[in-house]
Amino acid sequence: MEWKVIITNTGEDSITIIDFENDYEIKNISFISLLDKAKDANLCLENQPIGPWDITLDNINKKIFLTNVYNNSISKIDINEMKLESILTVGKFPSTIKIYDGFIFVLNEDSNSISIVDEKSFNLIGNISVGDKPESMEIYSLSKKIFVANSNGHSIDIIDLENNKKRKFKINNNPIRLYLEKEYMYILSHSNESFSEHSNISVVRLDNLNIVKSLDIEGVCNNMLKLREKDILFLTSFQDGHLYKLDLKNNKIAKKFYLEGMPNKIFWDGNKSLLITNTLKNTLTIFNIFNNKVIKNIKVGSEPNGLILIK
Repeated sequence: MEWKVIITNTGEDSITIIDFENDYEIKNISFISLLDKAKDANLCLENQPIGPWDITLDNINKKIFLTNVYNNSISKIDINEMKLESILTVGKFPSTIKIYDGFIFVLNEDSNSISIVDEKSFNLIGNISVGDKPESMEIYSLSKKIFVANSNGHSIDIIDLENNKKRKFKINNNPIRLYLEKEYMYILSHSNESFSEHSNISVVRLDNLNIVKSLDIEGVCNNMLKLREKDILFLTSFQDGHLYKLDLKNNKIAKKFYLEGMPNKIFWDGNKSLLITNTLKNTLTIFNIFNNKVIKNIKVGSEPNGLILIK
């Protein structure tokens, strides 16, 4: 893989850069060191720890944007010069960040809102209210809509950016993750029952919001990734340290792989490898989906969360 991976380390206010082209060369950069280098820019933080959580990349691979969940802010970093350019206050516990059509959308879990930021000026220009305890957000460019999973609201908010309209899709469980592909939405949910240790995968048609498939899974899963144009979902579980491979065609868990610790975010390189952050082991796991084996575990910073790939 001729790529670099950038990972946010929430537990130590740092990012890790891994160069896959140069034998997995690792560089850890603390947020405080970036702030010290940017003193001439009059940047300041109201409190520490900062808590870098999610991360996204601009369209020309020059800037990265991070959410800082403990500082209730987002930051803008030039990755070529590794320079912190700006910090902007948003809502409480900003957990998800996306870029679309010249705007940055930030999901604030504890404010039940989405902050809208102009990408070029890096100014806050508006807020959208959403349901209770939103945990994830996806933007579907084909329909110009935002989809938000409200974990305490048993619902998905659907925001039409073109027509400035919003509707709510109610479901029976607590949605925590979404994936959108072609005419379908895939929803990872937890059971409504207080002591249940089950998760649910629902497949919903986007044109009429009918649920066409609902699968209960034993175990509490925290993240989900679908292989593009394939009937395969991968799920991670904090609870038992496993990676699950779900066969959607045959409606069953095809395999389980024990990764130890607390496997969290999953990223697919589009070829043979999954990249998985492990919040407890403080590692990035590279997993081969063809032979179902761990290629490598790479030590990163404390409590790794978000990650992106840069060519």
